[in-house]
This record gives sequence, C-alpha cells and structure tokens, in this order.
Amino acid sequence: MIGSGMDWLAAVPHDKVAAMRGFLDVWYADVPTADPTEIDSPVPLPAALTAFYERATRKPVIFGVHNSVYPPHELEYDEDEGGVVFAAENQGAWAKVIDPDDEDPEVYDDGEPDPEPLSGVLLQFALVEAVMSAPYATHEEVTRAERDELLTGLTRVPLSPASFPEHGTLLYAGPGVVALSYQSEAGHQVLTGRRRRQE
Repeated sequence: MIGSGMDWLAAVPHDKVAAMRGFLDVWYADVPTADPTEIDSPVPLPAALTAFYERATRKPVIFGVHNSVYPPHELEYDEDEGGVVFAAENQGAWAKVIDPDDEDPEVYDDGEPDPEPLSGVLLQFALVEAVMSAPYATHEEVTRAERDELLTGLTRVPLSPASFPEHGTLLYAGPGVVALSYQSEAGHQVLTGRRRRQE
C-alpha cells in the first residue's frame, strides 16, 4: 500500500483522527487550498473535530456537499438535543450530537448512541461524502454475489457500519476509489466514487 495513497487505511484501528487526516489530504489533494482561517468556536472542540476543521476551513468542500458538518462558529448547545449538534442530513433526516467536553465523545442520533465515537463518525462522514460528491460515480442495485464482485479488490474500512446514508452502510476503499454498500429491499445498493476518470 505504500505509495498508493492508502497509508491512511492502516491507521484506522489505532488512530482514526490520523486516518481521517490522511484520507482527506489524499482525496482532496487536487482541490486548491485557501489561506488558513482561525477556527473560532463558542464551544470546546474535541481533537477529532479540530482536525476536521483544520482541513475543511482550507478546503470548504470537506464540510460536505450532500450532508454537512457545521462550521465551528455555528456550533452551540441545544437543550432539546442534550448536546451540540455538529452534523446533519441535508433534509433533516438525522442530526449528530456530542458532548464537546469529552476527549473523543460518544455520538448520538435521535437519542441513540452510535457504535463509533466522534473520531470514527467523522471518518465515516468524510468517506460517505467522498462517494456522494465524487466527479465520477456509479450507483447500482445488485444481488449479494454481484455486490461482492463489484467490490473485489477494495478493502473494507475497519469501522462499525455507518448509520448514513442508510443504517448498516459498509465502507470500502482502494487506490483512487471509495465505495459504500447497504442492503435494500431488492438486494444491495453499491455506490462508488472516484476523483479521476478510471483508465
């Protein structure tokens, strides 16, 4: 994997923040970088969120195209949610809530805890958005066998299944490609994204 742009994947089990940094740096390497801006937040920022903002404030596409992580100045305590909402689906289907005073806080969605802490959920968000906003993308509904064939050569990202875009979403990656898959009534949905045309 050395030299393939996949070094970040090896960091996932032991340092999700480093994995997220590495993935974002590789995936958005061709996006022009803006001058750094001060990360000004009215609430404390856990390390994973700070690392995300360090990239996103210089390359705003990282905040999300389909769904969104809120910019730091928009964060605030929400008494109804019982914490700080840091990310949301574009039509309000879900919102992710944390206690920002924790080092790597649990993430709640409609009062239910996510299997991944904030660092894992932000990496899931980055990977899902990479697929959803990719310049070159595919979306197919297939059988399980066809799904396995489509994903041949990709590595399952060692994270718990994501709750978005659908519950049970599995994430995969390979050099220059990210994919996600989830079960549907008719089989399996498989979405892939690339930043460059496949040769």
